Amino acid sequence: MARAINEEDFANPISRRLARGESLSEDGQVWLDPNGHEVMPILNGGIIDPQRYEIAENTSLYRFASVTDGAKGAMRGGWWIERRELDHLIRYSQVNDKTLGYAVRLLCCVRPEWGSALNFIVSVKAAGIIAAWRGLANSAAATFVPGPGMPNAAAGTTRITARNDIAALRVPQLFIPGTRQEGAAGAMFRFEGQWQIEGATDWIHGSGQ
Repeated sequence: MARAINEEDFANPISRRLARGESLSEDGQVWLDPNGHEVMPILNGGIIDPQRYEIAENTSLYRFASVTDGAKGAMRGGWWIERRELDHLIRYSQVNDKTLGYAVRLLCCVRPEWGSALNFIVSVKAAGIIAAWRGLANSAAATFVPGPGMPNAAAGTTRITARNDIAALRVPQLFIPGTRQEGAAGAMFRFEGQWQIEGATDWIHGSGQ
């Protein structure tokens, strides 16, 4: 059996913890007994019960990001979807008269506080077999505290509840470990195209497309 390009990164136990939406910091733990002998990590976002999933060579993958990231910046992110899931999001946005970014935020539980504007898509093809964690979205929440000079009215809590009990709202996601390693994105992906969701009408293709 061929070895995945990112096998070493996938084998790192931290990769599944990140896929689950675990907080890796000490203050992101819940103590289960007063003596501190047992702890349970706080889960926020991520995917439920991530399972290994092998992405075949030449599979098309799509990632939502901010237009300011550009294609190279977007390709360094770990969260991706396949074409079937992209079509699902497009249908949801059209049927419900919502933006595509809104559909991603709601169905994939991407809270705004994570910083992604979700107004940019990058498309790639897998350069070889890639190991990923796959599963359905977990609920996400965050509290925003206004900084100096910002109005107090900006304060608030965002809660995005996963509705995996409804077929039309289920979107399996992929978490690909190792994409932020130096040169990893270039080794794993072949750039296919990019598209600004809002304010642009053209698709920019890679060479040879």
